[in-house]
Amino acid sequence: MLSFATPEQTSTSIPLNQLKIVLVGEVLKYRSFNGANKALPVLASSLYNAGFTKVVQLDLERPDLSMKDVLHEVTDAHLVIFAGCMTPQWQEIDEHTKQVFDYLQSLGRKNVPILVGGYATKGVEDIAQITPWITAFCDGEGEKSIVEIAHAVARGTFYKDMPHLPGLCFVDKERKFCHSTPSAGKIWFHRSIAPRVSNFDEIDQNLGLVHVPQIHNMDIFKSQDGKQLKTAQLFTQRGCPWGCGFCNKSTESNHVVRLSEESFRRQLRQLKQRGYEAVYLDVDTFTVHEKAARREAEILKQEGFVWGSNTRIDKIDYEQMCYLVEHNCVYMFFGVEHTLPEVSLAIHKFNGSLQSQIKQAQDYPAKVKKVFTDMGKAGLPSSYFIILGLPKAKLDKDKTEVVGYEPTTFEDDMSAIRFGLQECNPDFLNFNMLRFMPGSIAADMPDHPSYSCVRPSGKKPITAGYFLPRAAKHYGYHIPQNHGVYRLCESVGRNQPTTVAMNAQRVYETIRCTMELINAKIDAGGKPTKLFLDRDLLAFGLVETDEKGRYKIASLEDFVGI
Repeated sequence: MLSFATPEQTSTSIPLNQLKIVLVGEVLKYRSFNGANKALPVLASSLYNAGFTKVVQLDLERPDLSMKDVLHEVTDAHLVIFAGCMTPQWQEIDEHTKQVFDYLQSLGRKNVPILVGGYATKGVEDIAQITPWITAFCDGEGEKSIVEIAHAVARGTFYKDMPHLPGLCFVDKERKFCHSTPSAGKIWFHRSIAPRVSNFDEIDQNLGLVHVPQIHNMDIFKSQDGKQLKTAQLFTQRGCPWGCGFCNKSTESNHVVRLSEESFRRQLRQLKQRGYEAVYLDVDTFTVHEKAARREAEILKQEGFVWGSNTRIDKIDYEQMCYLVEHNCVYMFFGVEHTLPEVSLAIHKFNGSLQSQIKQAQDYPAKVKKVFTDMGKAGLPSSYFIILGLPKAKLDKDKTEVVGYEPTTFEDDMSAIRFGLQECNPDFLNFNMLRFMPGSIAADMPDHPSYSCVRPSGKKPITAGYFLPRAAKHYGYHIPQNHGVYRLCESVGRNQPTTVAMNAQRVYETIRCTMELINAKIDAGGKPTKLFLDRDLLAFGLVETDEKGRYKIASLEDFVGI
């Protein structure tokens, strides 16, 4: 029988500078893109600014750290937080939080809160019911809520205050799932959300970060002689104004806040002193405010960095591209997703009336082609991003009404890939596969009209428990056992709820045919397009490239069991 009894309250207060807080970062398996766990230094900086100076960061991505180090540090900790977690990490989170709990129990330390924060806390009610060793889950941006949580621990009132702490959700002693911010009747996106900070100028985004080259450096940032540049990540804005149907960013907050020029320049100079040469701006739409984006580009060049970022296809033009390139921009990422109009309609890529959405979906391929053509003329390296296994809308004979939805086919995906390689001529190509991440409408909305036909759960929502085999077994969830070949797509693990439109043969044929198109383009004198791939696949010899950039792939059978 699982017990969720609340520990006894303690009235003993602890001086802020004596309260020991341990922040743990989990390992991310099967990565195609590199990047740091930004939560640890950001939260540590927020705590430090509030007077909590005894904060230990333990990022398990570091090769010199293990759970042995975590257990050593939590021995005298007052608060333990697994921070910046993502839903695909639940197998590791489950195991490691239990290890911490058991160790603290063995020491007789029964009042130390063990929290989990990050996107892994979306749709977490089912996991919460079978993890009594996790005290609570922190849902939402943590810069403000972490400070309030720490103050409650310092006062000795944390357990009493739990129902009122922003963004916190937990199972009480009656086994009821509680959350501090009611969802106001909403049935998707999130149950609770911590408020975002409106000013993050004083936060040192890389405070105490130990750089791990094989994890943090990105292949896109190289010197002229091919040397990998030491890469840092920064965010210069929070919030997104667009309200797209397939994303929860603007639902959480559509108010855009920018980092001040003074703070940005100060942090860049700190990075330069530590040997960094490249910066990836981890923002949702870099060019959402053109004047601010240009100013940040100027500052990056003045401080001696090459850089890259994300933006939207409809929020950049040729003149702006040229300006960014003049100011050391060497990479700009656009989420194409798919070019088939019926797919854009199914995933609600565009807003407005149905007729407006149909018109935007029909115009979209031409806009994509123009942006990529302009990028080539401007000298801006481009990345074509596609998601496999999406749903598509079925239109009536006049193409004015949606009459149903169905999964995309191999031919649908190949048409979008062929369009990208032949019409857009990108420098990079990244394959993603539709996975149902809690916190998105694709996962959370029951009986979703378009996504239900490709969900492994059908009409039922996909929760965090679908990503944890122990939970899936407990609740009887159907989880596809993903073939090893799925790792050709971005960060897809074996036990993840992936689209039922895909199977191992289709994944393999999609990538193999794509490689043939790339090779044919190279043989015809065209530039090579580089695939973003899990480095393990290259190390295992399952994918090989020659000196011209042509690809060779092993047989499907060779991918079994990796």
